[in-house]
Amino acid sequence: MATTLAPEQIKALKGRGWLHNKGTDAFSARIITVNGKVSAEQLQAVAQAARRHGSGEVTFTSRQTIEVLGVGVDSIDAFEAAVAEAGMSIGGTGPRVRPVTACKGTVCPRGLIDTFSVSRKIHERFYVGWHGVTLPGKFKIGVGGCPNNCVKPNLNDLGVTGTALPGGGCGFKVTLGGHWGRPGGAGIPVERVFEDDESLLAFIERVLAFYRDNGQPGERFFKTLERIGFDAAVEMMG
Repeated sequence: MATTLAPEQIKALKGRGWLHNKGTDAFSARIITVNGKVSAEQLQAVAQAARRHGSGEVTFTSRQTIEVLGVGVDSIDAFEAAVAEAGMSIGGTGPRVRPVTACKGTVCPRGLIDTFSVSRKIHERFYVGWHGVTLPGKFKIGVGGCPNNCVKPNLNDLGVTGTALPGGGCGFKVTLGGHWGRPGGAGIPVERVFEDDESLLAFIERVLAFYRDNGQPGERFFKTLERIGFDAAVEMMG
């Protein structure tokens, strides 16, 4: 079966978080979560919307979003309204800050930081707050609770990892320029430990502003760092 949809229509829907199911007139709805955590009521709403408007199949992405397959193009508005009633939204595509991923360090015995709290703050300030800001390319942020690296924050454009501070308590280490895919590579550590949420958030904002102002169209963040030089770039970020 071939699609009857025009490429422009498919592209426009992708910008809203709807991913075309190859060879059909149906789409996968990408439902945003905050650090992969949803309520039981929200899961029920997703299941009900999948049965009513989609194929009944639900998948989970590596970015901790939920995708419902097989939503017909004529059912998109009804699906969006159904999940909106449960406080959820569709999105997570395009050249902007993507949904933030996090491990379960808040409840994990090895967790050094409150990953749920920190990742929610990053989500609200940068995924939500910067949603209207077009960047040179997509920008991914991951938060890990300890050096075990379970959620691979160092493979994100910006990775945050919990670390013990010498004088007691815990802070954050940051890596820049990590990237999944082909070619993949780990981010480079910033030679500074951030001791509180606000200093971390302020640095992330400077990183994003640097990328917005210095990245070339279509250039991923690690390429910008390579072109300018890592040390020079970090100095420009302040």
